[in-house]
Amino acid sequence: MNGFIEARIDKWMRSVRKRLAPRRLKRIPQNAPENCVIVASNGRSGSTMTFLALADSLRDVDREAAKKSNFIARLDDATFHAPCVYKTHDYPQPLSSWPENTRVVFCFGSAKDSAFSVYSALDRYGADWIDLHFHHLHATGTYDELFQRDVLQQARQIKEWVTYEDVPVLCVHYDALWEYQETISRFTGLDFKPPERRERVPKDIPAGLKAAADLVYDPIDEVIEHLPRCFVASKQYRMTVEELPISN
Repeated sequence: MNGFIEARIDKWMRSVRKRLAPRRLKRIPQNAPENCVIVASNGRSGSTMTFLALADSLRDVDREAAKKSNFIARLDDATFHAPCVYKTHDYPQPLSSWPENTRVVFCFGSAKDSAFSVYSALDRYGADWIDLHFHHLHATGTYDELFQRDVLQQARQIKEWVTYEDVPVLCVHYDALWEYQETISRFTGLDFKPPERRERVPKDIPAGLKAAADLVYDPIDEVIEHLPRCFVASKQYRMTVEELPISN
């Protein structure tokens, strides 16, 4: 009986957090005159599109500053510049000492869809791209293990970013990027104008691998579904994401 009651309370708390998320968005930090904007993600979740759109916006207002915008594999190697736009797949801890005018947009989405995208990327981009992507995401395994466990550490990415509070982090689901353009613009201080949305092309994944992917990634995606589509990262989501299965 106690287990049933605890499960009901947990479900109620998740529902409350999702309902309160839109109110918290109204209290997001207002854009400073100059921000260093970092676009992070669990991979294949709209971060490249978001980075390019924000970098283009910065180029429109400060061409020289935009030249510093770049992909950063490890945030320990990054230098704070403002205004600037960076993209990364790193974890957030190196930002603990960064100035208050740091802004992070964390793009997240289905871990399984991301894994399918990486699987199909081998034919599109080649083995070198795969090796780099695995390095960027701190992979703990190889491409051949993609559907055996969460080798790309997507669960850890989401768990760490959505609860991080040392700098302001706006978490936006891939499907919500177009809906929350104004919120992203206000948060970053840059006019966020993504290209018109195009439906993702279904990936040709063998049936056996799809079944394997269900076992690995469905538990992660189930937790992701309990998160709001757009929200400010906070430790209040710790109870939600503590259920994420972290692979070693």
